[in-house]
Amino acid sequence: MAQLWNQLTQHMAPLDWAIVAAYLMLSLGLGFYHMKKAQAGIDNYFASGRSASWWLLGTSMVATTFAADTPLAVSGWVIGTGIANNWYWWCWVMGTMLGVFFFSRLWRRAGVLTDNELTELRYSGQAAGFLRGFRAIYFGVLYNCIVIGWVNLAMTKVLMHSVGLTEQQKMYALFFCFGFSLLYTLLAGLSGVMATDFVQFILAMSGSILLAALAVQRIGGLDAILPGLTANFGPERAAEMTALFPARGSDLFAVALVFIFLQWWSAGNTDSGGYLAQRMIAAKNEKHSFLGMLWFNVAFYCLRPWPWIVVGLCCAVMLPNLDPSVRDAIMKDPETGYIFMMRTLLPVGLLGMVVASFFAAYMSTIDTHLNWGASYLVNDVYKRFIARNASEKHLIAVSWIATIAIAVCGAIVSLHMDSIREAWYIIAKVYSGLAVIYILRWFWWRINAWSEIGAMGASIACLFVTSVIMPRHFPGIKIPEFPFILLYIVPISLGTALILTFITPPVREDKLVEFYRKVRPGGLGWKRIAAQVPGADKDPGPGAAIPGYVLSVIAVYCALFGVGKLLLGAPGLGLALCAVAVACGWAVW
Repeated sequence: MAQLWNQLTQHMAPLDWAIVAAYLMLSLGLGFYHMKKAQAGIDNYFASGRSASWWLLGTSMVATTFAADTPLAVSGWVIGTGIANNWYWWCWVMGTMLGVFFFSRLWRRAGVLTDNELTELRYSGQAAGFLRGFRAIYFGVLYNCIVIGWVNLAMTKVLMHSVGLTEQQKMYALFFCFGFSLLYTLLAGLSGVMATDFVQFILAMSGSILLAALAVQRIGGLDAILPGLTANFGPERAAEMTALFPARGSDLFAVALVFIFLQWWSAGNTDSGGYLAQRMIAAKNEKHSFLGMLWFNVAFYCLRPWPWIVVGLCCAVMLPNLDPSVRDAIMKDPETGYIFMMRTLLPVGLLGMVVASFFAAYMSTIDTHLNWGASYLVNDVYKRFIARNASEKHLIAVSWIATIAIAVCGAIVSLHMDSIREAWYIIAKVYSGLAVIYILRWFWWRINAWSEIGAMGASIACLFVTSVIMPRHFPGIKIPEFPFILLYIVPISLGTALILTFITPPVREDKLVEFYRKVRPGGLGWKRIAAQVPGADKDPGPGAAIPGYVLSVIAVYCALFGVGKLLLGAPGLGLALCAVAVACGWAVW
């Protein structure tokens, strides 16, 4: 034990460890504080009693995305290829804003406990039951385990490079972090998860801003970024690294076009389902659901990324002055550059705060995916197919078992995962084509359970063929890399879904009327059904939300790029973009 303590204090002082320990105790305390409410029933355990305020649920959404892998990946992209590589997720502005204006109120209005429960609210027949059960296993277990795997993988990098643990010690430390997250998730349910997420977001954001400020100070100010990159890589490469959009003809140009024109609407969670829907379902009312989703978009795109990007740029400026072994390690794995900056720049006390912020980022993602995945297994598998009349006390016990089961499966997946980026790409491939059906099911009565089954089955089949069959049996055929492979998967998946839609029977008329009466989505796609619902002619439909949607997308992009221009030495353009963002936001409000 003394030997381990001596090793730990070589990289972090006792004060740093005390700060980390204080944060962990605070998280556990919040878990115990919310324990009584969570144990009252599964509506409290998985939906916080539907009483969450917009600022809490929106911040919880952002905190969930603030995993330990994200700062490493974003700064690594900047070091390796440049800022423009972030179009991988910047393109999602157009997708997640759909959740604000078209779906946030509908999710709250549906009155379901999980977004997966919508399956049998919207569809009829045995296909609907099969889809609900299959999605519960597929997304509740398999998807969540992949996410847990890549988050654990990122945390191992942080532990090895910032704390200096050996391979064996790293696994013990990861087991402790994972077990700690599991403990307070079990105790507190969604209420405790959101409360700790709020604290974790503040800590994680503060840590990243602090590191960015010290990195800028080390290189001599923001004005030193472009000259430093020019001196290191030449003017052309420096311009590519700092460009917000890749130059025409560059390697990233075609990639960005696929992200912008294809990925966001075809290969994502376009109706803001999953853990985003879980928060909207937990909102006090439709207004809080709307505002929470709006706050998530602003914080997710405009607040989160720039500290990480600045750290990546500063690291690239400092590369020539580093020890050759350190420089080679960063060039081999750019994601380690962020951790190197932590160890190099942060003094005693501040290093503990930033390491604690990584624990916070890690735990805020793990707790969400454990709770959300367990909600599928309990509500959409156990309660639906096994024990329909189980008591609330019994279901809470099953919730604990389900949470532990997902944690164990996630830990196993973690041991076999070696690339964060590849895990991200697998998720995008799985959603290919399915994203369109997720939109259409809300606004067109003809979509049925077979539409989703077809899209999901085709995407899985394409992933299996391109990842397993072709490399093994047809090694001479070159498989398009991500994201260009989406150009093939999306048409196959979407085409399969639409064919099955028209060759299978529609949803029962009474089920469609029941769904419309409860959710009232409006629009031309429901005209025939709406005619059977009194007062439906007053439902505004999706068309009324389009102006607010467009203005909000413009506002977020202008704020995102405006901040970037201010940081990168173009204050005039930066201020102009920020002014446009404010004007568009004011118009929407």
